[in-house]
Amino acid sequence: MDIGIIGLGAVGLFISSKLSERHDVTGYVRNQKQLNEIRENGIQINKDRYQIRVKTIERLQKHDLIIICVKQPHLAYLMPILNSLDKTCLLFIQNGLSHIQMIQELNHFIMLGVCEHGVSKVNSHQVQLNGLGQIKVGDFQEHNDAKHIQHQLYASDFPVFYDDDIIQTMNEKVIVNSVINPLTALFDIENGQVITNPYLKKIAYQLSKEASEVLEMNCEKSWEKVQEVAHNTKNNVSSMLVDIRMKRTTEIESINGYIVKQSKIDVPTQSNMYHLIKAKEINH
Repeated sequence: MDIGIIGLGAVGLFISSKLSERHDVTGYVRNQKQLNEIRENGIQINKDRYQIRVKTIERLQKHDLIIICVKQPHLAYLMPILNSLDKTCLLFIQNGLSHIQMIQELNHFIMLGVCEHGVSKVNSHQVQLNGLGQIKVGDFQEHNDAKHIQHQLYASDFPVFYDDDIIQTMNEKVIVNSVINPLTALFDIENGQVITNPYLKKIAYQLSKEASEVLEMNCEKSWEKVQEVAHNTKNNVSSMLVDIRMKRTTEIESINGYIVKQSKIDVPTQSNMYHLIKAKEINH
């Protein structure tokens, strides 16, 4: 397949590299410095090195599939650029859910995805793979492209699965992220400490409970999932903590902020997390 990938952060770099082994991949970036470094050094995943074509986003062209890996705050900038393309298949892989309403206006075949690989960005062309997971994709509209795309993308060392209820899977991930991300970002800790520290664990449970109620998910199953992810990624650093350390805007708006805005009930712990992270952003 001819694939374009917009956004070469940790997830975008990883996906670009793995797909480049079997597909024609073009990566798109906004930063000329990153473009130059990828052209010069390739993309490095642990000790492996990959070469892809890379262009600036202003040179975006139509592909068989375009995978959008930018973080939520950058999506608004992309909408007019995507709308200027002829109709094609778009796959959105983001944390959070606030992009759902935004992408409804696009005149394309739209799919949604969830990335469960443990990846962290070392620099503009290098990624550390902390744990091999999987990617799940599903249709946003009833055009049934996702199952066909999933077959095209799947490889034994890059598992991609079709999910016939991708929104529920995204809800599950938002609940997990609404717990682990802000707590690790506030206290500058690794993921596992969210459940090994007894005081943080109580806050984590309340965050999970409130999010589950808002998204109409089973509270106890959600809490089990939070603990499972925290344990399995216990030595990892969350993307929100990385953003705070790098003095970048976080995805708090599309995670805890989304839950607060969607809620018809009082969610004080979620609201507090949202405001605490926004306060840290202002102090950058």
